[in-house]
Amino acid sequence: MRLNEHDSGLSLAPLHWSTYRDQIGEKACVLRMLRHARRRDLIGLVLVLAAKAAGPSVAALITGAVVACVGAAGGVGEVAVLVAALAVVLMAINLMDSLRELFHFAVSRRIEGWVRTQVRAMALAPSGIAHLEGPEFHDDASRASAPGDWSIRSPGVAALGLIQLAGRVIGAVMAAAVLAAYFPILAIGLLAVNLLIRAIIRRQWMHLARLEESLARDGRRVQYWTSLAAGVRTAKEVRLFGLADWVVEGWRTIRLSTASEVWATHRRILRRQVLPVMLAGGSALAALLVPGLAATAGAITLGTLATCVVAARAIFTVSDFSESVDIERGTRAMRALERLTARHGPARMLNAAPASETDPEADAPSVVFEDLEFRYRASERPVLNGLNLSVEPGRVLAVVGVNGVGKTTLTKLLAGLYTPTAGRILVDGVDLSGLDLAAWRRRLSVIFQDFVRYPASVRDNVALSVPERPVDDALVEQSLLRAGAYEMVDRLPRGLDTPLWRGGDHGQDLSGGQWQKLAIARVLYAVAQGRRLIVLDEPTAHLDVRAEADFYQNVVAAAQGASMVLISHRLSTVRHADRIVLLAEGRIHESGTHEELLARGGGYARLFGLQAARFDLDDPGDLTVAG
Repeated sequence: MRLNEHDSGLSLAPLHWSTYRDQIGEKACVLRMLRHARRRDLIGLVLVLAAKAAGPSVAALITGAVVACVGAAGGVGEVAVLVAALAVVLMAINLMDSLRELFHFAVSRRIEGWVRTQVRAMALAPSGIAHLEGPEFHDDASRASAPGDWSIRSPGVAALGLIQLAGRVIGAVMAAAVLAAYFPILAIGLLAVNLLIRAIIRRQWMHLARLEESLARDGRRVQYWTSLAAGVRTAKEVRLFGLADWVVEGWRTIRLSTASEVWATHRRILRRQVLPVMLAGGSALAALLVPGLAATAGAITLGTLATCVVAARAIFTVSDFSESVDIERGTRAMRALERLTARHGPARMLNAAPASETDPEADAPSVVFEDLEFRYRASERPVLNGLNLSVEPGRVLAVVGVNGVGKTTLTKLLAGLYTPTAGRILVDGVDLSGLDLAAWRRRLSVIFQDFVRYPASVRDNVALSVPERPVDDALVEQSLLRAGAYEMVDRLPRGLDTPLWRGGDHGQDLSGGQWQKLAIARVLYAVAQGRRLIVLDEPTAHLDVRAEADFYQNVVAAAQGASMVLISHRLSTVRHADRIVLLAEGRIHESGTHEELLARGGGYARLFGLQAARFDLDDPGDLTVAG
């Protein structure tokens, strides 16, 4: 969405009643966020704002009394008392400002914490991950709780802004009441003009806020280029390939493409400040001229003049629209939160039972993919189309194919992370969509291509595959041994307790191959704890030739009794599988053992021949590069 120069936000045309009604409803929703704050903090904030609202009017009355007393040649004691009272009021006003900041922080922190908790919960609530792969969730999550350039954009800040606005208006009305005791028409006029100034400026700058919101997706692109320039993971290639200038230029191009619209809107708004400036100047002149002429004519005393001038100054504060920025941005954050709740809130949360500490089913499951179809939302072409496949209990099924044919997608469907577009997945004859997904996931374990490198100890990196059970160090060590990672861990400074992250004291990072072995140990630990279906997606991608040759003998043998789905484009990894299927064009094109597929001379045989040309595979124990 882009906003244009002729948007109603930059004009003075009246808004439709329905617009006002919607705005009132939104503000009511924002105010309801205050229930998430602590009551004592909220009461304290309201009392402070009430005192601050009354302060200027009280100061105006005391100032008039001081001037009147001095003009009437009052006693020193009487003047001193009045001056002291005025000093106390002025100090109290300044103190209220400090207390307001303290209570503001206390209230906003609680509300913003609740909002972020809700966003995190909604990110985790759906059973799958499709919502995390689309821009809608990230855009609304960013709008709901992300920091802005100068402030936090959140419903909590908007709610506090509404309270502060109420205090500002009440203070201006009280000051107008003081002035109205002497000049009622002037008081009403000043209040009305300053409210009009506020409305004009607010409407123009809120147009800018809407523009900034419409550029949220571009903001995430800027963040991407920023991380590309300064990220740890990209630092090596950026320097090695001399990409610094290219990255900076890419960042600059994206940043300017978004900032130029904002800057242009700034300029248009500034050109429209003539009317507010004229209104402000005229009202200021009237505020000084009317009481001044009356005092000159003897209609009012000097004390009354002082009271009127100070009261008029207090009325002018209502034209300040600083909290309106927080209100507008926070209201839009509230809308984003409501959209997230509508899509991923309680009514649409994963209907799974909490993790149970009971043992998963001991038998390996039978899994059947029946006429399965899946397409991504942004694509019209299905990744999988009419796929039929069975995973037999206790057997090793290998899925091979070129990049992009849907091998990893198949894995995510099996894990319940995606929902099929058509067809179904049967687990022991029951449709997966009707199963308790939490219970189903306690029966399987998966290594994805982009497996997670947890910033935790070696022990936790292995044992997190079975989070519902206490850690068994003996099984952790056994799994590391079978994965070929035990010697590597034994050389680490603190063994199983070694923290695996770059930062922090005693942190240790691993090579790609070492992390791969640790991920394999994670799956083997899950098998030892009772998982009976394991999925290995490119499990040897980071392993050297020797480790790859040992993989099947050591790892697959360690998972005896479990069903295994082995996905790889390195065919030497899968040649000993009980059954190999070649995935192409969204369905199974070939199926059989390694020997059967070679004898058939089809697509699998051609792929294997291309890879085998580089290696002598007659003896897997003696792999040498050919030629």
